[in-house]
Amino acid sequence: MTPPQYLLDLIEETFNTKTKDWRQPDCGLSAAHRYSVQLKGGDKVFVKAATDAATEFWLRNEHLALSSIRGKFMPEVISWIDQPGIYPVLITQDLSDAYWPASHAGVSWRTGDFGRLMEGLEELRDIEDVHLLPAMTNEEHAAWPAIAENPETLLQLNFCTEKWFNHAITHLIEAEKKYDRTGNSLVHGDVRSDNICFAGSQMILVDWSHTARGHAQYDVANLLPTLHLEGGPEPFELMPDGAGAASFLCGGLIQRLNDDNEMPEWLKKVFRRLITIELEWAAKSLHIDKPDGAHWRSI
Repeated sequence: MTPPQYLLDLIEETFNTKTKDWRQPDCGLSAAHRYSVQLKGGDKVFVKAATDAATEFWLRNEHLALSSIRGKFMPEVISWIDQPGIYPVLITQDLSDAYWPASHAGVSWRTGDFGRLMEGLEELRDIEDVHLLPAMTNEEHAAWPAIAENPETLLQLNFCTEKWFNHAITHLIEAEKKYDRTGNSLVHGDVRSDNICFAGSQMILVDWSHTARGHAQYDVANLLPTLHLEGGPEPFELMPDGAGAASFLCGGLIQRLNDDNEMPEWLKKVFRRLITIELEWAAKSLHIDKPDGAHWRSI
């Protein structure tokens, strides 16, 4: 790849050497510039450069997390470039030689990766000194009361029948209301397969843009539905008391699915599958009947 000239000059000036190769990661949705860069001497670094006000905000948050907290599950910071007239640049340990489950070809978890992932997330939750990070807050506007006022938004998606909905809606509203995202634990905020790699047996998370201090189970709760799509266990198996998280997650996705008219079809399909998984998880945790709509594998 050919990087912007200003960024090439900046990296070569920072390391006082020429660069040999610039490669973009296989996955990732960020609007920031992202490159695995090989220097003339053969060493590699990972370069992430903000491109606008939004990516600058997230990159500063990522730098705050990586520079103020140390854990085996975090990439090492090599340099932080913050100069007048340009957006900041974060240079970290290059992990291109690690094993990445996600690629453009799909997601492939090896035997034992789920266990290593959960062990790494336990290490993350054990970090205590996170007072510098922004605090997570709870949502002011709940999804399920709005869905209850217009149940067709759910029923037309064939996740359940009207009979099941009428029986479950009060339980879902109460579970969502009780869901608390606040706390004093380290939260990555965007744990998913394309932000995970393994260096030997050590799980490492990248893209700490959304890191915060919040509830100890937040990252696991958000990960489990997607992990199940990718061959992992059902969320209920690992978090049987997850009624609040499950209700919150599927309610939010239902609203996004109905509000975003420009959402691509592939993403709509993913959302429908996740909603089905999360709705079943919520029902099991609430000890109510299983939703009587389509199974996620048939979507």
